[in-house]
Parts: sequence; C-alpha cells; structure tokens
Amino acid sequence: MNINGLNIAANSSAFKSVSNAFIAPTQTTTSTATADPQSDDTQASVSISDAGRAALATEVGAALRSSNAEKKQQAESADAEEPTSLIDEQIERIEEQIKALQEMLTKLAGDNSKTAEQQRKLIQEQIMLLSNQIAVLMDKKMRDAQESAG
Repeated sequence: MNINGLNIAANSSAFKSVSNAFIAPTQTTTSTATADPQSDDTQASVSISDAGRAALATEVGAALRSSNAEKKQQAESADAEEPTSLIDEQIERIEEQIKALQEMLTKLAGDNSKTAEQQRKLIQEQIMLLSNQIAVLMDKKMRDAQESAG
C-alpha cells in the first residue's frame, strides 16, 4: 500500500477544510416571534381558570384516584392470598388441559366420520384420566391440610 498516494489523495482539492466552509444561517419564523417580539427569550405561560381547575380535578383526579385504589386493592389481595402450592399449580394446569380437550370435542361434534368418532373416544378417555388426576391431587391436598392442622 502506498502511503504517499494516500497523502496525495487527502491533500487534493476534492477535500476542503472546515475553515474554508461557508455556513449560511437560515431564517426561521416561529409563532412566538411573530406574536410578541419582546418575548423571544421567555417561555410562554398558560393560565387555567378556577372552573377549569375544578373540572380537571374532578375528571382526571377521579380517574387517577380510582386507578390508584384498584392497584392498592390488587396489591393487598395478592399479599393476603397464600402462595400457590405445587399441587394447586398442577391442578390448574390439568384443568386447562381438560378445557382444551373439551373444545376439541365441541369441534368434532358435527363430524360423523369414523376417524372423528375414534378421536372423540380418545379425547373422552384423556379427559377421564385427567379428571382422575385432579381427584388424586385434591385428595392429597386435603390430607396435607389435615396433617398441618392437626
């Protein structure tokens, strides 16, 4: 690589130094400059009447107070609830699976083919197995509660 060649290219007339550049200021007009030429350096201020303040306080304030009350109530209820146990989580998961299987059954309700009939039987068997699992988990949960209480 030729370093001298790079220096020659850098010093050519294609590149201009910043000191030779000419920057022309552009004229911009703003609404504050045309409205009041003395207030160019100050900030604009807005005043609200007493009736406007009252309306704002009732409308916005009420909405903020209600949302704040809801958040506070949710936080208190979350603190009051017991943390879900492993058994409760399993029961919820199984219940969701049962709901999904029931939806599949409703989709197959109008189909009278043999494959649909076989699928319905399989789905019904799965629902029965999952229902039995829920019964076993509920029984275990009740035993654990009795052991901890007595």
